[in-house]
Amino acid sequence: MIVVDSREAAEAPRVRRVLEEAGVQVEVRPLEAGDYLVAGLERDCLVERKTVLDFLNSLKGRLWEQLEAMKEFGGERVLILEGYLPLYRKRGWSEASILALMDSIVNKWGVPIIPVPDQKATATYLAWKERALGSARRPREYPLRVRSREMTVEEQALYTLEGLVGHETAKALLRRFGSLGKTINFFQRSLQEVLREGASIKVGGRRIPEKVLRRVHEVVNHEVGEG
Repeated sequence: MIVVDSREAAEAPRVRRVLEEAGVQVEVRPLEAGDYLVAGLERDCLVERKTVLDFLNSLKGRLWEQLEAMKEFGGERVLILEGYLPLYRKRGWSEASILALMDSIVNKWGVPIIPVPDQKATATYLAWKERALGSARRPREYPLRVRSREMTVEEQALYTLEGLVGHETAKALLRRFGSLGKTINFFQRSLQEVLREGASIKVGGRRIPEKVLRRVHEVVNHEVGEG
């Protein structure tokens, strides 16, 4: 089977659809490292999918954080690069720099890059990979979140919060409120207060989406029943 990260399933619905049409068993749930977990009989493969534009935009930071998270995974690791690669020429990127960074990903990080033209080809590769590994009904025990063994107190706070809102939004909230505890206290206020003040918090120049604020408020204030 193939586990698809819940955010990835929303961003690339065609991949999931093509996989299911090909008869692949698909399960959607959160993965804090990678976008797809291909479950094999003897080993698993963790796959990160990037469009070429996403790849270029993430070279200044986010990509390396994702590769660091994937490093803790014990099976195979793959980066799918989807789209028209020479786009970097139109964007004014140095060709030598882009190729050097790709070389670093393959040779220093040990993550092969698989170039594909579109989402259909991504699904074709994933389906082939599942067959090549020998289809397993369920992946071996895989932590919901993947992290390094040692973290500073600040890194642990960020790690805890990003499970709710993602990496960049977690950083913005911690900057705004100063601590994990104060951030949680903020979401324990009334929903109206959270939506009003939350609208003033910017992430990459944009407001935090209202649906994110509503969801975190719901999670923080949900009373867990027995069982």
